[in-house]
Amino acid sequence: MRLLLLLLLCLLFNLGLNAQDSSDKYAAVSPVQTQLDGYNTGDIDLFLSAYADTVKIYSFPNELTMEGKATMRERYGSMFERMPDLHCRLINRTVMGNRVLDHESVIWEKGKPASEVVAIYLVEGGLITEVRFLRGTN
Repeated sequence: MRLLLLLLLCLLFNLGLNAQDSSDKYAAVSPVQTQLDGYNTGDIDLFLSAYADTVKIYSFPNELTMEGKATMRERYGSMFERMPDLHCRLINRTVMGNRVLDHESVIWEKGKPASEVVAIYLVEGGLITEVRFLRGTN
C-alpha cells in the first residue's frame, strides 16, 4: 500500500510538471503573434507593444541593423505609412523554449512577388528582446 501511494504521488508530481511545461512551452509565442498582428494591420502601437525597449534587430547571423524601440517606431512607422499593402503570411512556426522561429512570406507591394524570411525571436520576460532575420534571395 505504501509503495502504491508513493508511485501515485510520483505520478501526480510528474503530471504537474508536465502540465507546467506545456503551459510555459508556448509562452514565447504570445508576443511574437502580437507583433505579427500589429504588422499586418499597420498598428505601430500594437506591433511595438511586443518588444522590449532595448530590443536588438540583426541581419543573420550577427549584423546589428537596429537597436531600441524608438528606432523601430521611426522605421516601421514610416514603412507602415508608405506600404499599405504590406502583409506577412506565416508559413511555419517552431517554438524552442524562449525562441520562436517563424518562416514568413512577406508581400511588400500588391502585384510584386513575396519575399521569404526566417525570423528568430528571443523572448525574455514576456517581450521580444532580439530578432535575427534571414532573408531569401528574391
